[in-house]
Amino acid sequence: MVAVLTVLSPARVVAQTSEPGGFGPAAAQAQTRFEATLLEGIDADSIRRWARALGARPHVAGTPEQAVTRDSVLAWMSRAGLEVRADSFVAYLPQPIHVSLERTHPDPRPIPLDEPEIPEAGPPARDPFRAFNAYTGSGLAEGEVVFANYGLPRDYAVLDSLAVEVTGRIVLARYGRSFRGIKAREAEARGAVGLILYSDPADDGYRAGDVYPGGPMRPGFGVQRGSILNASGDPSTPGWPSLPDARRIAEAEMEGIARIPVVPISHQGASELLEGLGGPGAPEDWQGALPFHYHIGPGPVRARVRTVTERGREALHPIFNTVGILHGSELPDEWVILGAHRDAWGPGARDNVSGTATVLAAARAFALAAHHGLRPRRTILFATWDAEEWGLVGSTEWVEANAEEVSAFTVAYLNQDAPAGGRAFYASATPELKTAVRQAAAAVESPEGGGSVLDRWAQRSSGGLGSGWPAVGDLGGGSDHVPFVQTLGLPGAGFGFGGRGGVYHSAYDAADWMERFGDPGYRHHAAAASILSVLAARLANAELLPYDFPEVAADLERRLGEVSADLGRWSETAEREALGEAVESLRGEIFRFGEEAGLYDAAAAAALRAGAPAARLAEVNRLVRQAATAFTTDRALPGLPGLRRLLYATDPDNGYATLALPGLHLALRQENADELRRRIEELQACVNAAGRYLAEARRTLEGPSGETG
Repeated sequence: MVAVLTVLSPARVVAQTSEPGGFGPAAAQAQTRFEATLLEGIDADSIRRWARALGARPHVAGTPEQAVTRDSVLAWMSRAGLEVRADSFVAYLPQPIHVSLERTHPDPRPIPLDEPEIPEAGPPARDPFRAFNAYTGSGLAEGEVVFANYGLPRDYAVLDSLAVEVTGRIVLARYGRSFRGIKAREAEARGAVGLILYSDPADDGYRAGDVYPGGPMRPGFGVQRGSILNASGDPSTPGWPSLPDARRIAEAEMEGIARIPVVPISHQGASELLEGLGGPGAPEDWQGALPFHYHIGPGPVRARVRTVTERGREALHPIFNTVGILHGSELPDEWVILGAHRDAWGPGARDNVSGTATVLAAARAFALAAHHGLRPRRTILFATWDAEEWGLVGSTEWVEANAEEVSAFTVAYLNQDAPAGGRAFYASATPELKTAVRQAAAAVESPEGGGSVLDRWAQRSSGGLGSGWPAVGDLGGGSDHVPFVQTLGLPGAGFGFGGRGGVYHSAYDAADWMERFGDPGYRHHAAAASILSVLAARLANAELLPYDFPEVAADLERRLGEVSADLGRWSETAEREALGEAVESLRGEIFRFGEEAGLYDAAAAAALRAGAPAARLAEVNRLVRQAATAFTTDRALPGLPGLRRLLYATDPDNGYATLALPGLHLALRQENADELRRRIEELQACVNAAGRYLAEARRTLEGPSGETG
């Protein structure tokens, strides 16, 4: 196999990260000055002020408090000199009216759901939003309790092996290892009448470290709120925008919402149910950190769950995305979009005041640079999305309302979701932007010293040995990049600084936690904003868009190897051999694409050195954008409505996990030979199309005489 289809070597990556890609010599010098001006405009004190104001109170989507954050962001961006607007929608967000849980046997008693005040947490924690799972079913359920570990398909397989039925019973499951909506879906599908979700101290509580306020982990009475919607966007308007006069489907027809009551509780509350369970002892790997041996049940403990939420028209609430616009000086109809969700389940200091603040910092830095005569070549949009926590509602509705423009104009979407909450840098991106992310991290000094963010990232990735290279993760699901990347097929990236913590979606995700444990001094906020600004500036100013197509080819080759390994376990020998031939045909197409990617890279470098005409570079950029977005399908992926990108997607059986080559792997799971063959042919056609665009781009760079420049 030729080098373009192998994993990137450290030498190649070092060469690529030494300077930004996509610039000729003169443009690279101007870009260096541009970036220096941007970085001078980012300061931690401004970020601290914005963060404290945004997190001064809980601001759940659909509430008056969230409208306050809208007005604040619009005012700050307008004051900086940006053109601003608020794009409004009316979304189905059924707010809680009543949520309760009781142990009805033995010794009947109510189980508290509220989080008590911690003085250190400040005012927001004294007025918390109700403990609640968005899109829960409305109703009353009572029954014996069954413990189902994490509530995932493999856990129910264990219950089946032990002859433990959940039909007609209340399932108790712990948070973690998957999106909570999968847990609700699986409990309902197996006949449970209710679901209780809790955070075990083994996962984010006292076994993991000191608990808040003495440390960063979840206290015994901490509750994780969150949505259980197994879809993206407003479930009442699937596939079209939730404008005020939009057609809406009936609640009984909505997909992805729960029909049974689902309630989140603390581990202190869960212990009042778990400790009394009988039945078989739970397997060793099901044992948590509560101070007793876990049993599965059913019973003798019984529980009663009651949830009442808004229904009908009263469940429709206005939501507001904000957009700040800095028009490009040369290419105003090409966009780089920076986005972060603005809503939270509480004060949201980490999730996602930190993301909103980094986007604000980048917006201010670009506006200051423009004031000094340095305006980006392409237009930059600085967006804050509403109702992400309910199911990516604000961003999805915005994309549905503006799909044609967004698809035609956007060169990349950069997401900021909880980018500050620790010291360890992480990043995920579509393959063509992974190198650009590394380059941007190399341009920003680490807030801990000792070199750039990239240097520290590499040290952590190699266990402190200083060798190896940091991996950029794969961008699957779980945040506002989904409608841009997975639906429209656009290049995208997300990154930030993470660390241990247990205040996720609780009343204690507030400024006190952030300033004592998450990011004292807001230095990592500033570093995230700096990387965001550098990456956005390089995408906005590049003469040739810095898409790394050899990385795409190498990634495809690696992932196809995984498909081959899974196919080797196929039960039918004759089908396995026939499908193996189809896989090899796809491998050959990937090989040819990799060769073309290498040739394009060489031609692009030569053209930039020679100073190719601007009109020629513009045509090449049009072609490489088509190559980058060629990996999409018109056929829905099974269990993933609306998602069209064939390289990566959310795993429908684990909403937090990323599934590579989803069409192929989902067909493999089902051992559906016809579907797998169709999906292989579909992906092969996409790879072929991307290669043709690159070949045309290369020929355009070479010009009529076959020489670049």
